Amino acid sequence: MTTPVLFAGGSGVVGRTAIKWFRERHRDLPIRVGGRDLQRASQVAREVEGAEAIAIDLDKDRMGLDADTALAAVVMLAPDNGLKGLNYAQDLGVPYLNIGNGLIEVGPEIAHFAHRPGAAPIVFASHWSAGAPLFLALNSAKRFEHIQSIRIGVVLDEQEPVGPSSMEDMTRLHDSAPGALAFKDGRRVWLTGDSAKDVIEAVDGRSLVGDAFAPFDIISLHAATRAPDVRFDLVTDISSSRRAGHELAAEIIVEIEGESNGRTRHARSTLEFKQGQDSLTGLGVVLSISTALGLNGRPPVRPGLYLPELLLDTQWFLDELSEAGAIIHEELR
Repeated sequence: MTTPVLFAGGSGVVGRTAIKWFRERHRDLPIRVGGRDLQRASQVAREVEGAEAIAIDLDKDRMGLDADTALAAVVMLAPDNGLKGLNYAQDLGVPYLNIGNGLIEVGPEIAHFAHRPGAAPIVFASHWSAGAPLFLALNSAKRFEHIQSIRIGVVLDEQEPVGPSSMEDMTRLHDSAPGALAFKDGRRVWLTGDSAKDVIEAVDGRSLVGDAFAPFDIISLHAATRAPDVRFDLVTDISSSRRAGHELAAEIIVEIEGESNGRTRHARSTLEFKQGQDSLTGLGVVLSISTALGLNGRPPVRPGLYLPELLLDTQWFLDELSEAGAIIHEELR
């Protein structure tokens, strides 16, 4: 492949890490670092061999790029509110991946796909860390014949760097949603007030009060497992790793209850990633877009609408995280 992959928003916190992971895994493929601020994008490009900075404008058709610009994929790491990146990828017939959509605002993207279903592969990866809790839960779910509940907890270290685009996404979704989507007793609900509070048991055993949040993990896990109860809670605190005197770490806890071998069982899985939340997200992005492009030993995917669990093998994804430094523990009681 000689056509470049565009990382739109590549000069942001997650974008920098995604580009570095992509270069580490694919040494010879050209990269375009797209940003509104060409100087910032150029700084990132200088750090990565074979990368070039380009100015993009998400308010303009083709993101402001020349009509003869060729791309292999559009990785959208900035809010694509005007859907210019999506439309451009469809026009080019190349994969499009977005990590900034909210559940309450994804309708326009679905409509644009429905009108042009054969145009391009479209990947919605607005899961936490672009899929890490999702695949941790799916792997644990294999132990059960029937699942009653899935609870995901995330401890976001208070010293974790959060870029302006990520903060904009989280603030927008929090302020505009009627509540946090969850599934309870087999029905979808919007959690607000006291119902949006829940206790997370951190990796080091602390009980922390989290707030309900609704990334795409909620809908992916409900569709994949049909569990009647699914919720996701987020707390900002000291990560267990930093509290123990080590570096801060991305921290994920998955609790599943259900029936296994005729008994009611409880599974707990945890994941720590000491390169941080932004790096874990960047790696998840790269695993999905690389697979969509056919760079992981499989053919490129056909045009369609995809979620990460429909692209990637669960064990392969977790093995890739482990190889990159993730510490995963699983237990079944």
